Amino acid sequence: MKGQTATRASPPIGSEEELRERQSLLGEKEAVRGVLFNAVLEVARAEGGTAAVQDCLEASGEKKFLDFFSYPGGRFLEVLYTAARLRSGSHEDFEQALRRLGQQAAENFLVSTAGRTLRVLVQNNPHRLLNSLPWAVQVGIGGVEVSMRRTSPWSGILTVRRDFCPRPFVEGGFLATLQAAGVTNAQVRSWPAGPATTEYELAWQ
Repeated sequence: MKGQTATRASPPIGSEEELRERQSLLGEKEAVRGVLFNAVLEVARAEGGTAAVQDCLEASGEKKFLDFFSYPGGRFLEVLYTAARLRSGSHEDFEQALRRLGQQAAENFLVSTAGRTLRVLVQNNPHRLLNSLPWAVQVGIGGVEVSMRRTSPWSGILTVRRDFCPRPFVEGGFLATLQAAGVTNAQVRSWPAGPATTEYELAWQ
């Protein structure tokens, strides 16, 4: 109709178009630690064996990932989406697969040197965890900007700028981190807050 401007619908998450659109937002600084790549490969191996791992490696153009090295964010998205597509099927959709991959990534990070440092600092205190999460995110994913604000005695919001990871993956990672810190009734939800900016609300009871 005259006077109205049509808006293009966002491509469905998990589609090739959505992946390429997400990759187009990346700059040169966005990078991901190898420990997170290897967590994704671990889930892929459990789902589809060596063949699934090989599919993920071929998508990335790498032969292996070293835990403490950083690799381009675009390659991580290639591995992540390949693994999520392998997992998704009759019992699990693409977003559920991303959450499971995020949980595994957090579990692997928490047993790394940086993750063990985080757990010592936090000492199962959710308030300390909220304060430390911006540092932890930036250790695992370079190039992003993370800030935190308290919203109640039992919740806080992390704002992630230059956020290129799909929200279900990050939600799964935060939930696993809260649970590892002994937080009960943990909940994580998220929403877009601007171009390449996401807010993640972490809450507990």
